Amino acid sequence: MKIAHVVTYSSSDGAFGGPTRVALAQAKALARRGHEVTVYAGSPRDEANDVVQDGYRLRTFPARRLAPFGGFATLWPEGMQRALRRDLSDTDVAHIHLARDLVTLPAAMLSATSGVPFVVQPHGMVDASDRLLAKLLDAVAMRRVLRRARAWLVLTEREHADLADLASAARVTRLVNGVEPTPPPPYDGRRDEVVFLARLHERKRPLAFVEMARLLADRLPTTTFRIIGPDEGEGGKVAAAIDAARMGDRLVWSGPLPPSETADALASARVYVLPSVNEVFPMSVLEAFIAGTPVVTTSSLGIARDCERYGAAMVTDGSVEALANAVQEVWRSPARSKELRDGARRYVETELDIEAVAATLEREYELAQEPARHA
Repeated sequence: MKIAHVVTYSSSDGAFGGPTRVALAQAKALARRGHEVTVYAGSPRDEANDVVQDGYRLRTFPARRLAPFGGFATLWPEGMQRALRRDLSDTDVAHIHLARDLVTLPAAMLSATSGVPFVVQPHGMVDASDRLLAKLLDAVAMRRVLRRARAWLVLTEREHADLADLASAARVTRLVNGVEPTPPPPYDGRRDEVVFLARLHERKRPLAFVEMARLLADRLPTTTFRIIGPDEGEGGKVAAAIDAARMGDRLVWSGPLPPSETADALASARVYVLPSVNEVFPMSVLEAFIAGTPVVTTSSLGIARDCERYGAAMVTDGSVEALANAVQEVWRSPARSKELRDGARRYVETELDIEAVAATLEREYELAQEPARHA
C-alpha cells in the first residue's frame, strides 16, 4: 500500500513530543512490512527537508506562525497542501495524526475532497475544551473531519467519549502506542540521577519535579535531578524555581535533546519521573520502559491502570510528597527497581509491540479502502 501519514510538527529537538515519535515509529514498522510510506509534517524553517530514513520518506515543510497565540495550533506549513494535493492522487490511504491545528485539519479535509480514504488518530489532543480557538476549529472543520474519517484510532474510552461529543464515527478501534521490545540495558552502574524528560508544559508539571527534588535534597544527598526538554510555557517558572531551590548543579534544566539522544539519557538514569496530569499515553514513559529505567508517575494517566496491573511503574496521586516517597523507595530498594523493570518488560512484550500495532494499522487501512472500492 501507498500510505501518507500527516503529523503537525517534526524538529530536531523533538518539540512536538509523542505524536511525532508515534508517527515515525509507525512509519518505520509499516515500511519494514513492505509498504510505501511518506510522512508529512511542518518543521522549523532551517530544517525543512525531503529524506528517506528507516525505510520511509519524511517530507517536512517550513512552518510559519499565522497568529501570536495558539502554540502549534497556529503554525502553517508552507507548501504542504500543494505537495499533498499532488501526492494524494497516488495514495491508497491517509493516516492523520489529528489535532486542532492548521496542519492536520486541512490535510484531512483535502483527503476527503480528494476521495482518498483516511483514518484519524488524535493522541488525546482533541479533548473537551472551552477555549475559543478550539470551538472555532471544531465548528469550521473538526466535526466534518471526524464524520468523514473511515475510522477513529483511539487510546482510551475517555478519548472516544470526547470525540463522540463532536461527531459520530464510522468505526472506532483502540490503538496503543507501540515500541520495539529489546532487552533493557543494565541497571547496575548507572549515574545517581533522577530525570524528567518531557516538554516544559503546564500539563507535564515540571514545577512539581522541582519541588520534589527540594524535598529529596537531604534524603538523597548524592543524587542529581535533571530536567530535559524544550520550553512550552513553563521554562521561566522552572528556571526561577531552580534558582530558589539553591541546589547548585544537583538540580539542573539542560534544555531539549534530539530524539536520537533521549534513549541514552533515560538509560543512564536511575529513576524517570513524569508528574503529568490527564495525559493519555505518554511516549516518554514507554521509552523509559525500553531503557529499563524505573518509572514514577501519576494516577491520572490513561495507562495508569495498566501500569499497576503489570507492576510496570510506581503510580502515585501526583502530590509532590507522594512523588518524592516513590522515588526514594525505588532509589533505596534494588528489589523494587527490579520488580518495576520486569513489570515494564512484561507490559511492553504483551501489549505494546510495534509490530502488533503495524498489523492493526494494515487491517484498518484495508477496511478504510473497502467503501471506495465498492462505490
